Amino acid sequence: MDTENTIKEENSTTEFYILRTIPNKEAKFIDAIYKYISKKENHKIISVFSPDTVKGYVFAETESLTTLKDTLRNVPNNKGVIQKPLQMEEIAKYLEKEGEKVIVNERDIVEMIAGPFKGDKAKVIRIVPGKDEVIIEPINVPVPIPITLNIENIRVLKEENKNE
Repeated sequence: MDTENTIKEENSTTEFYILRTIPNKEAKFIDAIYKYISKKENHKIISVFSPDTVKGYVFAETESLTTLKDTLRNVPNNKGVIQKPLQMEEIAKYLEKEGEKVIVNERDIVEMIAGPFKGDKAKVIRIVPGKDEVIIEPINVPVPIPITLNIENIRVLKEENKNE
């Protein structure tokens, strides 16, 4: 019998499916799935994960779509399973964090792209070492006050000339 189980495990294939849930409740949904399957045997769910970039959807790796649907039937925040299996290549784009590195120098003119001052222009006063933060001073205000922002919340408009 041990030989049959070993052969069955070697021949078994897993597939990825998309589970629908309530947006911004992905973590609670995953916790509920974990609690539910920890009490159940033969659930055939290998993994469940949710990338930060996708809202309202969770990915599951399983051996059987039917068992997955049956297992998730009573899990809170479950809105169903998209029945078309995904290839790993389709999921990989959600797992890789692609971000454009913002290069900024002191005295650069930047535009704030987030927060209460969104759209305003400012001058970079100082770059905070060890953090991804800059201290900027708005340009067109009567009393310029220094503001600390994450470097991802600015866009460089004009670089300071280094030849001067």
